[in-house]
Amino acid sequence: MNTPLYSGIIMNYVCTAACRHCMFASAPDCPKDYITPDMAERTAALLEEAGTSSVHIGGGEPFMNFRALCMLIEALNRHGVGVDYIETNAFWCSSDEFVRERLMKLRGLGVTTIMVSVDPFHIEFVPLERPIRLCQVMNECDFDYFIWKDRYLRRMIRFDRTKTYTKEELQKALGADYITDTASEYGLGMNGRALAIAGDIYEKRPAEKLAAAACSSLLDVCHCHLDLYGNIVPSGCPGIAADARDFLNENIAPEQYPVMARLLSGGTKALYDYAAEKGFVPSAEGYPTRCAFCYAMREFLHREAPSADLAPDCFYTSMEKTLHPQTGGES
Repeated sequence: MNTPLYSGIIMNYVCTAACRHCMFASAPDCPKDYITPDMAERTAALLEEAGTSSVHIGGGEPFMNFRALCMLIEALNRHGVGVDYIETNAFWCSSDEFVRERLMKLRGLGVTTIMVSVDPFHIEFVPLERPIRLCQVMNECDFDYFIWKDRYLRRMIRFDRTKTYTKEELQKALGADYITDTASEYGLGMNGRALAIAGDIYEKRPAEKLAAAACSSLLDVCHCHLDLYGNIVPSGCPGIAADARDFLNENIAPEQYPVMARLLSGGTKALYDYAAEKGFVPSAEGYPTRCAFCYAMREFLHREAPSADLAPDCFYTSMEKTLHPQTGGES
């Protein structure tokens, strides 16, 4: 069995924000599902068996269900799996006392570090006063943290901290191209909801030219994510999933995982052949990246020929709303 390294647990897909760059297309209207005690125990036990010493915890927004978050950490503790950090957009930081109370609870569970998200995409949903308050209280409590990315906090520190900002307001404050500029500076993999940004950055190419070699990194266990449904999402490939044990044992049977199996054996070209058999016709305009082309095929297959490796459903629902807003999410 392979060992997940530098990897994370997605304890929920629902989030208080729907950021433009979100890898997992999390949003407030995603199902309000959180990791259950049984799944937390199974996941922690599998990580122990695989030899993983620590993970990070994210979402979605893990602080939307603090009880479930603490329960997950307790399960990891029982199996000797540490928590590197917990990701948050700090929406919950409404008062110093409330923040301090939660930090003390986490410290009691052995957590020492939090990653705070601050950038022009998050500020559309969370006012700056929330992450700033969290950082200030962590300083007072001698709690470790890092800001992802701190250069955006320095750039936006002059903003009104009590309000969120619209796209139009941010264009006035940061420049008309702030979305593509931020995406480029972020070094985004341009997958998930960021596919909508990729179209504004890269020139579109015909589908035939985007078909390439096998996706050799698909089963890479470095920075993969285990989710609340018992699946592993490959690093950088949201919307593709396999049962965690199958993934770690590289047991990707074509009958159960037709998309993953084809990507592994023949890359985008093999998936293209499979999708074409099911009726997929590529866009005449082409696609900005190979990932965008792959997503278009998977979106079609999720609708017309669903399989276990095209998951979770909420990812495709959120992505359709992002990429096809003119049809209400119907492509």
